Amino acid sequence: MNYTVTETPCKSGENKIFGVLYLPKEHKDRLPVVILSHGYNSSYSHVLDIAQSLAERGFAAYCYDFCGGSTLSKSGGSSADMSIETEISDLKNVISMISECSFADTERIYLYGESQGGFVSALTAAQLTDRIAGMALLYPAFCIPDNWISEDPEKMTEPVDFMGMKLSRKFREGLPEYDVFEAVSRFKAPVLLLHGDNDMLVDISYSEKLCSALENCRLDVYENEGHGFSPKARKHMREAMVAFFEKLAF
Repeated sequence: MNYTVTETPCKSGENKIFGVLYLPKEHKDRLPVVILSHGYNSSYSHVLDIAQSLAERGFAAYCYDFCGGSTLSKSGGSSADMSIETEISDLKNVISMISECSFADTERIYLYGESQGGFVSALTAAQLTDRIAGMALLYPAFCIPDNWISEDPEKMTEPVDFMGMKLSRKFREGLPEYDVFEAVSRFKAPVLLLHGDNDMLVDISYSEKLCSALENCRLDVYENEGHGFSPKARKHMREAMVAFFEKLAF
């Protein structure tokens, strides 16, 4: 391997964030960095293939677990305390930690996110437009507000089972109370969206609407792919995404 892998923790409030850092072995100058965010009830391990490809091409890459973001999470926190709001806070803390590292070029910090992690990455980038130089999002879950808006948090007196995790009213209360497409439109740096046209969980229309809202966006559509790409499509997606970041960074 022409890169190293180091366990590199971060703090988010009272919680410890588990993360791993990929660094090219031979580098003299500061490096472009991609911060990778996993999806709902997923983990850092599911984006390691992306980190490896990036490190092989001269990027630093950081993969981490959201606090309470998965039954597999190695970070602190409970899923009953997790929300979009807390995941935005987690990502902001990761960005701050990475920005203080000696290897990081703070003018070349990028985000990559999958599903809910893509939604969180986009909302975070919209709040930190001067610190994020671009992002790539795999089927970002902009459907989340629509899916949850009818839920009355006052009636969520007990944790509910949702897609393999227990969520509380905190998840509903932590939803954005604003037009998420308008908010993300403030982000002017380049964006790559990758989405399957057979996605039954996050309809591709959400990425079409997002791409229309963004000033500098490209949407790559993968035919007959759903939520969770086939190995062949993921390989193609990974190559396209790395090429996108290379064009921005070098």
